[in-house]
Amino acid sequence: MVGLIVGEGNLPRFVITNLKKQKKEFLILDLTKNKKYKKYKNSYPFDITQLAKAISFLKKKNCKRILLVGKVIRPNLSKILFNPKLLLYLPRLLKVFKKGDSHLLSEIIKIFKENNITVLSSMYYSPELILSKSLSTKSSNKDKEESINEKKGLKILKNLSQFDFGQTIILNNGYVVAIEGPEGTNETIKRAGNIAKKYNFRNKSIMIKVPKQKQDLRVDMPVIGLQTIRLCINNNIGGIIVKKNQTIILEKNKIVKLINKNNFLLKTI
Repeated sequence: MVGLIVGEGNLPRFVITNLKKQKKEFLILDLTKNKKYKKYKNSYPFDITQLAKAISFLKKKNCKRILLVGKVIRPNLSKILFNPKLLLYLPRLLKVFKKGDSHLLSEIIKIFKENNITVLSSMYYSPELILSKSLSTKSSNKDKEESINEKKGLKILKNLSQFDFGQTIILNNGYVVAIEGPEGTNETIKRAGNIAKKYNFRNKSIMIKVPKQKQDLRVDMPVIGLQTIRLCINNNIGGIIVKKNQTIILEKNKIVKLINKNNFLLKTI
């Protein structure tokens, strides 16, 4: 029995489809706001603050291996402080809470391990979703400009990584347009588009999306989907640069058609 702890986004849907194709027995702990997986008979509603309850439930179901899939909204600190069900792990979680999401996830994985529950890679049953090579090296910008954007962007993200902050940066002609914050990638893209429109950018921007240092890719691998590409195209972004074998790509065939049609760069490094 495999346990799926699922959050927001489209990724859980693809993982569930693969598990069904492989005829794997699984159950779902649904952390989504609207409990979108309630249609499955093996789905159970949970809250992000119910860690102790989730562990007890998994043990009861003899579920010793789990996947953490999808984006989980970080809970309000007050919700954690006043939740008696978290008292067992409260001191440990509070200690890492303000250090960033990577530290928090690492601590949660440790707690599962202490309870003899192994956290597998979210791609354990879906390795074909990992992007292993560039899908397009075409670009509407000059090679020199592209190189400047890439080198500068990667250097900035590396420096920010020590603060467990930002895995996405958008640049134009060597200038930083936007860096991802708590709002997420899609809102960062929109913000960059508004800036490009306001200042009438002549060239297309470039987005770089790479994991932070010490980011646990088992549970937190960057994702590129069809919506991401469409948003980029509509917001003056001419390409995305990602890390080879460290990025998940959804609806790959549709993405290939879209990027070829729009002369859009999707490059792995």
